[in-house]
Amino acid sequence: MSQVGNLAAWLLDGALARGAGQRPALREGNRAWTFDELAQTVGKLSGALRTLKLGRGERVLILMRDTLEAAAAILGVIHAGGVAVPVSELSTPDDLQEYVVHAGAVIAIVDDEHEKVVDAVRSETPNLREVVCVGAKLPSSQDFQRLIDGATAQPAVTVGPDDTSLLLYSAGSGPGELRAVPHCQRTIAAAHESFAKQLLELREGDRILSVARLSTAYGLGAGLLLPLAVPTESLLFPAQPQSQPLFDALESYQPTVLFATPSVYAQLAHDAEKKKIGKPLGKLRHAVAGAEGMPERLIPRIRTVLGTEVVVGYGLTEIFQFALAGKSNDPGARPGVCGKPLAGVQVRLVDEDGDPADVDEIGTLELSCASLFNGYWGGSKEHDLRPDGWFTTRDRFMVDRDGYYHHCGRVDDLFKVGGKWVSPSEVERALTAHEAVWEAAVIGADDDEGLIKPFAFVVTNVGQEGGPKLEAELKEYVKNVLSPYKYPRWIEFVDSLPRGPGGKLLRYKLRTPKQRRRRAETGHNEPMK
Repeated sequence: MSQVGNLAAWLLDGALARGAGQRPALREGNRAWTFDELAQTVGKLSGALRTLKLGRGERVLILMRDTLEAAAAILGVIHAGGVAVPVSELSTPDDLQEYVVHAGAVIAIVDDEHEKVVDAVRSETPNLREVVCVGAKLPSSQDFQRLIDGATAQPAVTVGPDDTSLLLYSAGSGPGELRAVPHCQRTIAAAHESFAKQLLELREGDRILSVARLSTAYGLGAGLLLPLAVPTESLLFPAQPQSQPLFDALESYQPTVLFATPSVYAQLAHDAEKKKIGKPLGKLRHAVAGAEGMPERLIPRIRTVLGTEVVVGYGLTEIFQFALAGKSNDPGARPGVCGKPLAGVQVRLVDEDGDPADVDEIGTLELSCASLFNGYWGGSKEHDLRPDGWFTTRDRFMVDRDGYYHHCGRVDDLFKVGGKWVSPSEVERALTAHEAVWEAAVIGADDDEGLIKPFAFVVTNVGQEGGPKLEAELKEYVKNVLSPYKYPRWIEFVDSLPRGPGGKLLRYKLRTPKQRRRRAETGHNEPMK
């Protein structure tokens, strides 16, 4: 542990003490920083932030693509004793305003693509004192590089190992119900021990490529914090993960470990076949898949087309790592199984009365480990962190007689698309705001690859007629009012929606055309995944 309790100092000073100073730490395209250069930049940004009167424990919102500057911003804020709050680069102005207010951010660090987005909400966020921008164009912004050039590197601010360094917005957070997860040096060190060292055995000499975003626990750990803790180098990937740039990066960078979502692996497999690229992941030591469910049919394609086995895991922002994981060629492993608990992670399944669930019975997952957070920022109405140190997740699992855990759905109705959570109610609200829609219901449905996408059932307003034209219009409408990944890929127009006696929408009764055909063919009514 760092003597000053500071997470950034623990990572950077530890790497320098192990002689990593002249080695590459971070790469982005053709740019690279050594550990010495990264530490110097972080120290100078830390000094600059203190000249902007950043106080210990104050929050700094970071809205940036995954660049070298974004990495320095996250570490620099922590080094200065502040709390880094990275948020998705896909955030809308409404999202951003809610994040700033909820976190109580006093400074925002952005890149040139997001400067105007932050500026648009400043009148509604009076506590946001400063905006620092990479390549600032507006007079109200401080220029990132100019601040660093004019600053003197400072030593890290002393904090406690349990003092908050990061606020990460939890998977499943939505408008009006944000859940920010605090993490500190202690929890990140524990995740490094369990996930990076014991599961993946990351080591000096590894080259890490993560296409998961730094605004997520999965991406921040895989792409920045855990490689620095090894220490080894990491390639940042600012662009959205399209296949050809990824194939180019794999060829030029020759990573030994790849972190991605199942959606990205499916895309790579599809395009590798199309382009006749033979086993492009064949040289990896580890291919890791997380942040969304792994379809059973995808693992054989990753093996045969991409040329690698895959580590499949179930993780949570609240523990900053996987809780369950297994490799696709582990003895006894089967497609669609999430694996077994990681070293140091205790898990249990409980029924609706809180009693232990039996083998082969479905229960809600509870867990306890050293990397577990201490409770949501500002408290939580749900109080999911129990007094005895156990955390109640929102996921249901079944454990079989061999100790493998099978995911059986959510306690709520949320589902993931490309590693990002979608709230059905949010998409439903967007649809019903359109003049042609009376009411709507959204569920997750699998596409041809077995990956989950939004499927909407729509009841039209009087005088409106459902059909291909309205379907296209509604899809485009949702893309424009929400982040594009949330739009419904399919829309079915119906006369009514299933509701309970009290009028509550019963999404579990909705069936897509594919499910209805399957039921007709088999005589079974398959539940939604």
